[in-house]
Amino acid sequence: MKLIVFDVETKKTFDEVGGYHPAKLEVSVSGVFYRDSETGDEWIRGYREEEFPEMFSLFEQADRIVGFNSINFDMPALQPYYVGDLLALPNFDIMVEIQNEVGHRIGLDAVAKETIGAQKSGHGLDAIKYYREGDWENLTKYCLKDVEITRDIYDYGVKYSQLKFKNKWNNLIEVPVQFEEREVKKAKVQTTLF
Repeated sequence: MKLIVFDVETKKTFDEVGGYHPAKLEVSVSGVFYRDSETGDEWIRGYREEEFPEMFSLFEQADRIVGFNSINFDMPALQPYYVGDLLALPNFDIMVEIQNEVGHRIGLDAVAKETIGAQKSGHGLDAIKYYREGDWENLTKYCLKDVEITRDIYDYGVKYSQLKFKNKWNNLIEVPVQFEEREVKKAKVQTTLF
């Protein structure tokens, strides 16, 4: 199974684009973790805008593309850079899986803290600041940290069939999840006109 875990950082805020319009935010960097369970190949790296075609080629070959809030944010933010429909790929959104169980959205940091004992390295606005300062090293590092956290939460869910977070009353909630890695029927993807 070819697994991708990814996250994106943007160049703009929602205030700058007039509301919740992920496709207008422009992506500065995308972090990708890749694992091929058949070959044992495993790596993590950041992709800048000019490298997105290479990244999309990986997406097209993946059996599962994992993100956190990726269906409603990351994929729509990347969509202007891709000729096909990114949501037709085998997406797996951890936040949506949790939301389907508990009835509301839970943030990455809340799940990471209670499930794997980790926290995000900063706030999304930090990433925009790094981009504007031309600080690609810290921008990429920030993005890849979120990818690692998402990967570790995903792996925990696969292994233990549950994730954890604390609710607003500070009670620990254990959420049952079904992350088993089964073969996914891939959609046909056309990336060129011919």
